[in-house]
Amino acid sequence: MSSPYWNPKDPHPGAYPPPNGGWGPAPGQGTPPPGPGWGPPVPAPPPQGFPGPGTPPGQGVPPPAGPETAAFGRRLAARAIDYVLVVVAAVAFFVIMAFVTVALVGNSETTDAEGTLWALLFVFGWGLLLFFYDWLYLVTWGRTLGKMMVGIKVVSAADGGRLSQGQALGRSAFFGLPQSVPGLGHVFTLAESMAALGDRRGRSLHDRVAGTVVVRT
Repeated sequence: MSSPYWNPKDPHPGAYPPPNGGWGPAPGQGTPPPGPGWGPPVPAPPPQGFPGPGTPPGQGVPPPAGPETAAFGRRLAARAIDYVLVVVAAVAFFVIMAFVTVALVGNSETTDAEGTLWALLFVFGWGLLLFFYDWLYLVTWGRTLGKMMVGIKVVSAADGGRLSQGQALGRSAFFGLPQSVPGLGHVFTLAESMAALGDRRGRSLHDRVAGTVVVRT
């Protein structure tokens, strides 16, 4: 027989009014059934790009974008400017040395030995001149005059920092010295420079050997 009074075991007390004279909560003041909007508050998701609660430091935040690598066309333009400057420097060097030789010897005529020496310097000295030109500028400023004009720079591929002495020396030697061999040396330099077109970071072989990368400034 059911009791006319409120049953404590009733899962929804207050869902119906108690009989007249019975004891129980007033209508509508019982424990409401669970539903949306009840229970502990749910934290809002973190904004995109920010770590949520409990995320270890350094995780969940995208790394900052590094400098943009230089396009092959920009590098080609810089190298063309450097070649023109080196040719001008070479011509100036030969003219100055000719005047100095005449002033010291007192005779404008050259011997066969002197003529042979000048010819060897003219034919095989191009690669050596390029090597010293690149090395001195890279180890000092990280870029040659041509690279300064087009807004690019050579940096370490590991951390984007300044080149070490070994990196500047190795990169300049790998690019310049092969051109001391007429014909084959120039073909080799052209091929290893074109390797930048197949690299994700636009690195030629002399960049990969020296651990460098060319970026925009």
